[in-house]
Amino acid sequence: MGRQAGPTKILRLLGYDIQMGCEVPIIKDVEPPSQLQLLERGARLRSDFLDAFARLEEVVCKKLDHDAKGTAAQPLTQKLNALEKASFRHPIKAKQRIAEIRALVECRNDMVHSILAVAELSSDPNSYFVFRNVSTLPDCTGRHLRAITGEEFKALISRVKTAAKQLSDQPMKATAPADLAPASD
Repeated sequence: MGRQAGPTKILRLLGYDIQMGCEVPIIKDVEPPSQLQLLERGARLRSDFLDAFARLEEVVCKKLDHDAKGTAAQPLTQKLNALEKASFRHPIKAKQRIAEIRALVECRNDMVHSILAVAELSSDPNSYFVFRNVSTLPDCTGRHLRAITGEEFKALISRVKTAAKQLSDQPMKATAPADLAPASD
């Protein structure tokens, strides 16, 4: 009885590469990024996100100063509450913009109030930047996470910048000048 070739040998002879599900494919002359490099990249992206959010908050404060309803010491959610009551020329569009910003605030809270971690899945070539979700209760495992790829992170930064631009372009109603006090004789 002759020795039979195993399935692995047959597959290799046919040109197939055998990889277990947990192995990372090797690309010649390309080193996968180290955990430290991924954390540094995530920190830069988080910094860019927070800078974009700071600019967005500046726009919110300028709109509130125009309407004389806001203070710089208030949390952003309170500023947004005040901004909803502000007198915009197009209040429906303004409310839509504010609703978009509120959705981004939850994401910002997760990124500000949690430690950045990196996760890699064996079946996915992307690395995920992971933040603990602070806005809702954890699930049955005790964890509730927000995991986003680098590309999703960049898209999120773009959304914040777009929201700032759109809110900045949102016109306010002209305020009536204060009545002048009558001149005394």
